[in-house]
Amino acid sequence: MGVNVIRPDIAGLMGAYGAALYGKAHTAEGHVSSLLGPEALEHFTQQVRNVQCQGCGNHCQLTINTFSDGKRLVSGNRCDKPVTGKAGNGELNLYEYKRQLLQSYKPVPGARGSIGIPLCLNLWELLPFWHTFFTKLGFAVHTSPMSTRGLYLAGQASIPSDTACFPAKLAHGHIKALSQMKLDAIFYPCLTYNLDEGLGENHYNCPVVAYYPEVIAGNCPELEGTTFIYDYVGIHRPKDFVGKMTGILAKYFAGIKKGEVQAAADAAYAEYYRHMAQIRAKGEEIIEKARAEGRRIIVLAGRPYHVDPEVNHGIDTLITRYGAAVITEDSISNRVEKFPTTVLNQWTYHSRLYAAAKYCTTQPDMDLVQLVSFGCGVDAITTDETREILQAGGKLYTQLKIDEITNLGAVNIRLRSLFAALDEKKLAQAAQPETR
Repeated sequence: MGVNVIRPDIAGLMGAYGAALYGKAHTAEGHVSSLLGPEALEHFTQQVRNVQCQGCGNHCQLTINTFSDGKRLVSGNRCDKPVTGKAGNGELNLYEYKRQLLQSYKPVPGARGSIGIPLCLNLWELLPFWHTFFTKLGFAVHTSPMSTRGLYLAGQASIPSDTACFPAKLAHGHIKALSQMKLDAIFYPCLTYNLDEGLGENHYNCPVVAYYPEVIAGNCPELEGTTFIYDYVGIHRPKDFVGKMTGILAKYFAGIKKGEVQAAADAAYAEYYRHMAQIRAKGEEIIEKARAEGRRIIVLAGRPYHVDPEVNHGIDTLITRYGAAVITEDSISNRVEKFPTTVLNQWTYHSRLYAAAKYCTTQPDMDLVQLVSFGCGVDAITTDETREILQAGGKLYTQLKIDEITNLGAVNIRLRSLFAALDEKKLAQAAQPETR
């Protein structure tokens, strides 16, 4: 670069100096610092203990610092419950609303037996469809429990490759949980295509989402002796779906007529579209409430299965703790017409992501944060495209990589940096003279 480079011998402290300079630059004249003075520092004491929170199923590993004046600092928590004694109500969190919706689908006693559906990957979105379909046919539909660390570890032994994304690895735990429930069958279909939302050149599922049932069938010994239905199905063509499903069901169950399948399919499609409409209506409600209260709106964008608390590690709750509202990409993607992209736009979930990014550029109080799994090869493309769309519209791009690691320290720093940058940007825009 043609300049002298200096590396200080106190390089490890440069972040502290930077924080001090930043604080000095943003402090009003006459402000008295609350930092401890020399005398207080001399008598300063600190005790640290590590505990596991028992407030909910997340069981966060908490670090509790107790200082000489009796004050405490709790870190490692994904919600406010360890600090305030009560968790947030999720009022401005669309992720929490989605989880509540899916947990409302309970088994209804049926004369034809019981079927299990794993709550993993694309079934986070398609549960309303398949639950309604099989319930209408007279089956009691059971889902695997909400993901936990224990559930993941229980299925870890059958994961054939560590290169798969974490949401795919979680599927093994869900299958193991269902295999222990003594059900008549487990249903997890292969779906090459998703429903066409008219936002891209095609509407594929990514290869992992589309074909992971094949991996499950070949690697999970607990399925031995269990009827595992993982046939190839196409819900993207309703006219062909009835005939196809009638043939598939005939291989496993006797006496299911085509007319029954037709009625079940009609109910399933209606329920799916009702479910998606609910999500968009709730998203609109959260946007309106956030604007009325002057809050930031964060589109926490990813895939439907990023709503899984074991996948996102409570990032949605973390954002709401900063006072922002959280919505999802699928709650606003329908507000954008199809537009040209640099990459081949052929995946349904990614088309929603690009559309949400495009919509964000038209909303001054809305910003997008993209969740990315370490093992997702396709996201090497989506991240670049999303960044380009946002930056072309004058927006900041923030990416959070998530995986088995549950330490949210780095995520906290990224989010605080984003909010600080947005504050600076807002101040700079307010300082600009108006043009007539």
